[in-house]
Amino acid sequence: NSLRAHHAAALRAALLSHHMSFCFCCGPCLGDGDGPSPDPSASTAALLSTKRKSGKVKISAMQASSSGSAQIFCEQSVLQDRAYWEVTVESTGKSGIAVGVASADHEPGAALGGGGDAPTSWSIASRELPTPLQAGDVIGVALDQGDYPVSLRFYQNGLPVTEQRGPVTESTPVIELSDGAKVVCNFGAGSWMHKPVSGFEGIIKSRSLLG
Repeated sequence: NSLRAHHAAALRAALLSHHMSFCFCCGPCLGDGDGPSPDPSASTAALLSTKRKSGKVKISAMQASSSGSAQIFCEQSVLQDRAYWEVTVESTGKSGIAVGVASADHEPGAALGGGGDAPTSWSIASRELPTPLQAGDVIGVALDQGDYPVSLRFYQNGLPVTEQRGPVTESTPVIELSDGAKVVCNFGAGSWMHKPVSGFEGIIKSRSLLG
């Protein structure tokens, strides 16, 4: 517990520093990463969107905290074949979080993972995890749209949790926060807490975002 809390605190502190480091590590399975790396402001990796969101939420680069239920999104959709990102939990809030992807048709604030004939989101909620979510936990997401059917894999602290059939349309990472939840979302600007499977890397900004 203390180690996970230390990782979360270290990542938060590193994001406030003024140096850059990248680590798109690969390996046969998820393992321990190189720990956090610094301020992502000049990164070529994507950050959190300050425009597409719902609820009362404070967003700063890769950090977000909520007052009430909220949804936050990556600033862009996943354009590459294989992408990996991590959500480090600093506070679980009243009822945890949910992590996944949403299509352009998803209305911010609508329930995640609604299913049906035409779903607009695909996700896992913290209540579905094998181990109760707590501060310091790292939820990893691997989206593979290089093969059909598209797959979405979820990890908790480097261990596989489940695999879902993923979206058939362009999608964007989304995180749902309960009241009081606080997270750090690493889309590739910092070093991984757990190395992704070979062939996966952080979400690369589109040319329009790079300016």
